[in-house]
Amino acid sequence: MKNKKIITIVLTVFFALVLQAPLHAQQKASNPEQDAILTSAEDLFNFMKNKEYASIWNLLSVKSRKIIVDSVYKESKKLGTEYQKDDLMKDFSSGGVNAQEYWKSFLNVFNPSMVLDESLWRMGTIKKDYAEVILLHKKSKNPALIKMYKEDNGWKVGLEESFGTRKANPL
Repeated sequence: MKNKKIITIVLTVFFALVLQAPLHAQQKASNPEQDAILTSAEDLFNFMKNKEYASIWNLLSVKSRKIIVDSVYKESKKLGTEYQKDDLMKDFSSGGVNAQEYWKSFLNVFNPSMVLDESLWRMGTIKKDYAEVILLHKKSKNPALIKMYKEDNGWKVGLEESFGTRKANPL
């Protein structure tokens, strides 16, 4: 009788843990392409959380990188410290001073823990070079859509394509 109770408790705890596992972790086992998409998106938000600026840059889509560099370039002109776009691209690629200032500003208005710890993840559309990850924050009625692009044989996050309406001071 005592062994039955122990087995019941162990099974109950096991199933409770399985049911509470994040949705994105459960979906990762589905197929390799889906796994790569979700891993890339999750890695981006983990890099944000850990302030790994060069790593963030490596996971952004080409279009997002261009939009960010253009934004910083325009702001630098307004401030009278005009940078060259190629220099800004190199700075962001290496996690330099401008990149650090940009991402610090970005992370003042965006908390990656909300995505990582407080949201349910679900796969949306998957095409050859485009995919969507659907996020539903625990306090939101409407999901957010992360647009993903296959570039250079890997999945990149379309940060600006997905969330481009937020405008933090880029410098």
